Amino acid sequence: MNRKSTRSSPRVIINADDFGITDGVNKAIFRLAGAGIITSTSVMCNMPYYTDITELRDTVGVGIHLNLTLAKPVAEPAKIPTLINKNGNFHPLPELIRRMNLRSVSKQEVAFELRAQISRLLDMGIQPDHINSHESFLKYPFFKNIGVEIAQEFGIKSFRSFLQRKFDFSRLLSPRKTLISLYLFVQKKGLRRSGFNLADRYDSLISFGLDHDTALRKLQQIFKDLPQGILEIVVHPGYVDENSSFLGEYVFEREIELNALMSDSFKSILNASGVILISFSSIH
Repeated sequence: MNRKSTRSSPRVIINADDFGITDGVNKAIFRLAGAGIITSTSVMCNMPYYTDITELRDTVGVGIHLNLTLAKPVAEPAKIPTLINKNGNFHPLPELIRRMNLRSVSKQEVAFELRAQISRLLDMGIQPDHINSHESFLKYPFFKNIGVEIAQEFGIKSFRSFLQRKFDFSRLLSPRKTLISLYLFVQKKGLRRSGFNLADRYDSLISFGLDHDTALRKLQQIFKDLPQGILEIVVHPGYVDENSSFLGEYVFEREIELNALMSDSFKSILNASGVILISFSSIH
């Protein structure tokens, strides 16, 4: 969607996570990219369909969706024993975090696996323009610090910010949630000091039990009340297929997201907003 840019035009990145996780997810992302709705996607390079990304390399921005919580690793299991269970699969997120808190996760093994995942993109001739993570494990300081080192090592310029588009003041009623919000603000400042480019704010459509009308209302709300600077909107489109067990609990909602984003209603919302859609490589 070509729009005439002005200095005051709000800028938005619409990034589709989970490329490579299933064929159905890839097909949905291809459709959105072809329609000019998404400007960016992030690839799970340990998942079965990651090589399809070569078909999008010149269409949208491509980042790495680092994964330590689903399916099998890229690295040899013998080299990362603290990251996998007896079946050779990654631990689910709650178990990974429990082990992290017990200091039984090896920093060296995490770095080894993350390097292996990024190297798969590089081996296809794709330099990722941003870094983020499946189930947002990079929010945690232990993993974020490793992610920073790896991103700098590979020359990846942009990092995901988790600072929400609008602050939920009800979080102030919980000391724990208040501390998390403060940490995410400080994390964003620290990442910028480390030389990374970040979107200023973040939002997503994720909502368990999402329906079409609710998705459109959320999109209307986002584009009616855009923050200053750059906003990243994270989407998780997909079609249900025989590999949908990889999608966890967020399954049919992916087709809801896809249909809402492809709808004439959303195209009207987008055009009326006057936004300029960009990718991470446009952040300076």
